[in-house]
Amino acid sequence: MIRQRSFARGPGAYRRSKRGVRHPGKAILIVTEGIRTEPNYLKALRDRLQLSAAEVEVCHPNGTDPLTLTNSAIQLSKARAKEAKNGFAIAYDEVWVVLDLEEPHAERRKLALKAMGMKEAAGIRFAISDPAFEFWLLPHEEYTTRPFPDCNGVIRRLRVDWPSYSKGEAPSVELLGKMPDAVRRARQCREHHQACDGDGNPSTDVDLLVTSMNAATRPHLQFHLD
Repeated sequence: MIRQRSFARGPGAYRRSKRGVRHPGKAILIVTEGIRTEPNYLKALRDRLQLSAAEVEVCHPNGTDPLTLTNSAIQLSKARAKEAKNGFAIAYDEVWVVLDLEEPHAERRKLALKAMGMKEAAGIRFAISDPAFEFWLLPHEEYTTRPFPDCNGVIRRLRVDWPSYSKGEAPSVELLGKMPDAVRRARQCREHHQACDGDGNPSTDVDLLVTSMNAATRPHLQFHLD
């Protein structure tokens, strides 16, 4: 995982621009591969944490391959840094790219590794799910390390606990309340693959992103995470 240092003074901190406008102390940019599924979940969580769109900006560029997503994140980050230099905004403290490794798996993984290795991508964080973002939803309900062939396979398993689920459906308040369980199970899944030298299917790093979002809000609004 690529780590980026945060310069925020804390969850409740605010900074003042040259023009005297108060801004949140932490600004996060999230670039997603999906048009609906990922944004719907992340925006719902943002609302639950009472974070503003200025604090957590979620966007979907024109393109879904890892290089396009990463280049979009780079361009948006540079543009914001320029605005911050002129006193019209604050620079992003964290920039995330959310993508999956669904088929063709080998080629997708190769592109993801290439994107992460770009010099301009230094400091960008990647929340990668294998095979699909839906696997992040599944740990809200259960823990499993059984591999899935594709996104449809994950959805079929997800519907055991969430019968009405359809791709792009926004999460319920009840599901969001299970986020701490999902964080714990996602971490356990990663540890399982590390221990047995697994291929990463299934796994997700979205827990790292939502943990960062959780830390960005005021203490009394935060989920209790281990």
